[in-house]
Amino acid sequence: MVVITTKKPEEEVFEALNNFKVKNILVVSCGVCAALCQTGGSEGAEEWSAKLKERGFNVTNAIVSDDVCDNRVMKKDLRVIDDDVKKSDAILTLACGLGVQSIITVLSKTHPTIPVFTANNTEFIGETERIGRFYMRCQGCGQCLLNETGGICPITTCAKSLMNGPCGGMVDGKCEVGNYEKDCGWVLIYNRLKELGRLDLFAKLRDPLDWSDIGHQREVVWR
Repeated sequence: MVVITTKKPEEEVFEALNNFKVKNILVVSCGVCAALCQTGGSEGAEEWSAKLKERGFNVTNAIVSDDVCDNRVMKKDLRVIDDDVKKSDAILTLACGLGVQSIITVLSKTHPTIPVFTANNTEFIGETERIGRFYMRCQGCGQCLLNETGGICPITTCAKSLMNGPCGGMVDGKCEVGNYEKDCGWVLIYNRLKELGRLDLFAKLRDPLDWSDIGHQREVVWR
């Protein structure tokens, strides 16, 4: 599983930094997901350090962390370079949106006034085929149907996120969305259930997905 990120337009990042009138920047780069997406890692840290210096910013440090989105890891990594954190007016992350919020959480008690920015846009939870080719296979909706659909998610493979299908826009196994270039998600589900000998599951009528809880505050707490 990889959290897929893409690079923000360079000027958008500098505009955000300039709006806060910051000078000294600490760069925190993700060495896992963002590195795989080529939006972070050591190369990203070096690239953005150079860009910042070219624009007249002072880079207090540039680190690569294995898990920017893990509060425990960030607490340890930032503690090691606390002197550099103190010298920084802002932190620029080369990570996903989770990384930004993890850093804010970690610094909330020690350095609450340091703003945290990101150079990336967070796109989706992705399946990796190879470097540079990722596919959204899970939306994290919290209402998983994979046990009934042969392990293929209808929310992400069906362009309309239909709970029953195929719809009338399917032609020869292809979806009308995207000019019939992509496979219909429900045809993929049908073929998979057929291989498993469980087409009875395909015939099941499912209620519409309850979107009311998706996108709101959600948490999982083990007690």
